[in-house]
Amino acid sequence: MKEKAMFIVGEWYYPAILLVYVLSMISLDVIHPGVFSAAFMLIFWAGLLLWGIGKKDSLKAISKKLSAVDSIMCLWLLYNILSGIWTVTGSGMPISVYLGELFTTALPMGFYFLGRFSESRDAFHRNFLIAVALIGVIGIVLYVTAPLFYINYLFRLEYISLPDAPTMRVRMHSVIGSTLMGYLSSAAMLSAAHFFIASEGRKGKIMFFFCAFLAFFSNQRAAMVAAIVIVLYMNYLVFFTFHMLPKKYFAAECAVIAVGFIGLVVVFHRAFEKVYARLVSLPGAIGQRSDQWVGAANNMFNKWLGNGLGANGHRAIGYTEHLIADGGIAKLYVEMGIIGTSLFVFLMLLILKRGFKNLKKTAPEVGIIIVTLLISVGSNMMSFALAVPVLYYAIGAIAHEAESGEKAE
Repeated sequence: MKEKAMFIVGEWYYPAILLVYVLSMISLDVIHPGVFSAAFMLIFWAGLLLWGIGKKDSLKAISKKLSAVDSIMCLWLLYNILSGIWTVTGSGMPISVYLGELFTTALPMGFYFLGRFSESRDAFHRNFLIAVALIGVIGIVLYVTAPLFYINYLFRLEYISLPDAPTMRVRMHSVIGSTLMGYLSSAAMLSAAHFFIASEGRKGKIMFFFCAFLAFFSNQRAAMVAAIVIVLYMNYLVFFTFHMLPKKYFAAECAVIAVGFIGLVVVFHRAFEKVYARLVSLPGAIGQRSDQWVGAANNMFNKWLGNGLGANGHRAIGYTEHLIADGGIAKLYVEMGIIGTSLFVFLMLLILKRGFKNLKKTAPEVGIIIVTLLISVGSNMMSFALAVPVLYYAIGAIAHEAESGEKAE
């Protein structure tokens, strides 16, 4: 019960923070989501520390036989925190740049421990899924009605370039911006998949497809591709790996998709053309950003150490000529250097290997990691306080299941 009281802060992170985003429409001067997120993150870490103190004897036993994933994860977190030294002294950034990135990139990595030591994943996935679905519903209502206060809200946050309804309706932003809306919707598809797999196909179907709709409605190319990949991934698991449903349902699904696709092309031809144009432009968009990545990589403070946490992110605007505005993987390399990037790559390889070995229990978490890495090629998703927690929770959950499987053997 005590453990549950400590971890409930992390399990309710997404509903609490997304509620703050909704309330921020009242007044951004009074309600600032970033401040609340930072405060919530400190409360979460305080809860973890108190839980650790209460579990001192258990943690001593665990520390004597740390798994490779636990060790690499702790080193990766420590490296991110310590890199602030050369963010300031090497790259010449103000300490505010480092501290801002610390709260959005490094401290949310603590959700690894939530996934690692929680016995049940239902609460986190349920809260995350419901929170994303609700802001999706709110976003749809605001998209359709286009109230002036909402348009001004998006314009002030620079989500739209002009304060008018046509510009606002280019993408569905809800209250968090289309980039995060697209990513969280894709990740929420996999939270719905958690319940679908656990219930042998009885639960989660409606939420899965609703979140897929939200991913497409965000009009973000990476989110659309991610949603398609997730649908293919789930079909492969359900029909060909887990054999949860007869293959006749797969044939029926393909038929429905084919008919729906033809209907979409005929009835909503212009909408289809826009979606198609967005998808086929993805390789070109990556090519345009690669010059930015190469320029930053060629001007690193130190190839081995990197420029330090936050040195090439949005907070460094005005302090560096080599900003990486879109490209989380490139940003990670430039800021963390060869040493830090090696730690991250090793962590991903280890955790995905363990996840694929126990796919029946960890398929949603494996999907979240792969989707995050995929989307991070073209966006700085691993620098958002709303995106990082679900990634590291998934990593921790796989590590937990891997340990449980080893004990059972």
